[in-house]
Amino acid sequence: MKALFLGDSITEGFDLKKFFPDRDFLNHGISGFSSSEVLDTIHVGWFKVQPDVVFLCIGTNDLARDYDETETLDNIRQLVEKIRMFSPKGVKIYLTSLFPTRHNPPRKNHVIDLLNLKIHSLALEENINYLHINPFFKDENGQMDRKFTNDGLHLNPDAYEKWKEIIQRLDF
Repeated sequence: MKALFLGDSITEGFDLKKFFPDRDFLNHGISGFSSSEVLDTIHVGWFKVQPDVVFLCIGTNDLARDYDETETLDNIRQLVEKIRMFSPKGVKIYLTSLFPTRHNPPRKNHVIDLLNLKIHSLALEENINYLHINPFFKDENGQMDRKFTNDGLHLNPDAYEKWKEIIQRLDF
């Protein structure tokens, strides 16, 4: 089973060789990228591995740059089209919810929650999977639990371990 992970710095920080040593998982997360930058950069070469599964987690930098939510969702829809175009027939696609943040004003959690609802709706429209991992990382106040972050945005090793556990429960 081959999997491809696409996204921003949060995805890029997921050391797939460490957390999935016996799996053929490839990471194309790019630090600082928004949905439009991933859309501009994605190319068929990333899919030479012929993934069976593609995980897309993108949008937090869109919020920080004040992108219109419609633009972010349109970019994600176009990314899904590219993934389908570049991947083998029958590829399983997971749109991954955005992670919560902790005291990160450009990325307010109530806005993240609303965008996650729209990403979920997009997954339903596109007949693909939605991986709603956001709640697993929240504390009792709805922020990213401090045990999962050092800076309020990026994940620490404990958070990546949790993400790994969630992925291992999937049927793919």
